[in-house]
Amino acid sequence: MAEMKARADGVSHTEPDGRAERPAWMDSANTTGEQRLDFQESLIDFQINPITLHFRDADVEDRYSTRNFNEQLGLTRFSTAMGAVIFALYALFDPYIVPEIVNEAAAIRLGIASPLLFAIVAISYLPGFSYRHQALLSLAMVIPGLAVVAMISIADAPGNYLYYAGVLIILSYANCLWRLRYYYCSFMTLITLGCYEYVVLFVNPIPTNILINNNTFLIFGVGVSIFVNYVQEYQLRRAFIYNEKLRFEQRRSERLLSRSEAASRAKNDFLAIMSHELRTPLNAIIGFSEIISNQMFGPVGQDRYVDYATDIRSSGTHLLSIINDILDISKAESGKLQLEEEPIDPVDSLNRTMRMFRQRASELGVDLTFRVRDDMPWIIADPRLFNQVAINLASNALKFTPKDGQVRVELGLNNAGDLVLSVDDTGIGIEASDIARIFEPFVQVEDAMSRTQQGTGLGLPLVRKIMNLHGGTVELESRVGEGTTVKATFPKSRFVAPHAEETVRQAL
Repeated sequence: MAEMKARADGVSHTEPDGRAERPAWMDSANTTGEQRLDFQESLIDFQINPITLHFRDADVEDRYSTRNFNEQLGLTRFSTAMGAVIFALYALFDPYIVPEIVNEAAAIRLGIASPLLFAIVAISYLPGFSYRHQALLSLAMVIPGLAVVAMISIADAPGNYLYYAGVLIILSYANCLWRLRYYYCSFMTLITLGCYEYVVLFVNPIPTNILINNNTFLIFGVGVSIFVNYVQEYQLRRAFIYNEKLRFEQRRSERLLSRSEAASRAKNDFLAIMSHELRTPLNAIIGFSEIISNQMFGPVGQDRYVDYATDIRSSGTHLLSIINDILDISKAESGKLQLEEEPIDPVDSLNRTMRMFRQRASELGVDLTFRVRDDMPWIIADPRLFNQVAINLASNALKFTPKDGQVRVELGLNNAGDLVLSVDDTGIGIEASDIARIFEPFVQVEDAMSRTQQGTGLGLPLVRKIMNLHGGTVELESRVGEGTTVKATFPKSRFVAPHAEETVRQAL
């Protein structure tokens, strides 16, 4: 019972596997695409793993990585190319620090390391190169670092223990400027440091006191640079989160503004329509009532008063139908329109409804036909609302069908066995772009100020609400100048069982 109440109240709950269930209102037929988009954006996970600095949401991670890589690639290329140039220029100091290996150092710097760095820059221009290839870019850290370690391995003292500073400069430069993923940089830094430690301990050992001194500065300097890289990437990701949320709010504000403008237009159309629709019958009621009350044409009993009384009744009936439509659509919008269900004979109900329109169709010069295609079962429905569907669809068809046109009303079963009320006309038709709009309350295809037909624009919206309450659907197909077909489908789950139908017939 608690679960049923939660669903009825539109409250979401959590499935046993921990996934958040969609709120009940998300599955409503009235839920708009904008509402679903708002809900989807509210579920985006911007949590960051503090160790890897990855977003937990894979889609968010991909979006951030793509955007950040594209923004930082230019700086990464420039930093790598400048690193190659600076590394090559340091060859000027080799004759003073490691004079015994000047040629070897030049070969390492100018023949191997710098060309490889420029090659990496060139590769980054290949089509399809993306953030997924950052491991290749991170080699730009190892290449100059291992080049210095190679020089240390063959240099004599004091050059072999002075060039630790070169390793420190390279790693600090790469960590702070190249904008690679911090864990790539950290991994390449550890590889370079490991190779350096192996060389100064086993390949070309240096004095212990100098080793301790060098390692103190080297490890501290590299540690600070890794921390700077970590903080830098973290801040970039936080800035991305703020920008994404700002972008979401901006889109949401634009959607709300669009809804507000649409609501304002609907209000203006409503006022224009209702001003005409209510004023016309009220003027007739008031005018003819005054004529009768003042006995303008003599004592009551003149035949003309009968005509005026008929006009008063017609205007009052029209006004009542408008008010009923407004009340019904208001109840439906607020969820207060309730079904008063009972078994009904759809054929008999439609026969009575069609009799209401025969005189009107004759006056309009429209051929109105009604036929039943199959043996119709009784259904469980609200009699008044069932008739309201037929009245609204038939009224619309007659209203927009010109003289000598045809309106065909059919009752039958579709391929799925559901009951279908179909109203087909040869009227003016509707533009494809307007079909969705006409199911919105108070919306009419014709402009409110220049329209040629009466109506509040509540007929089709009310039909859709009524069909939704019955678990059915309403579909509309139309072509301008050819006509319109509207199908209201009641599901076969509402059919009365044959033995129960006979019992109902006997009771009636």
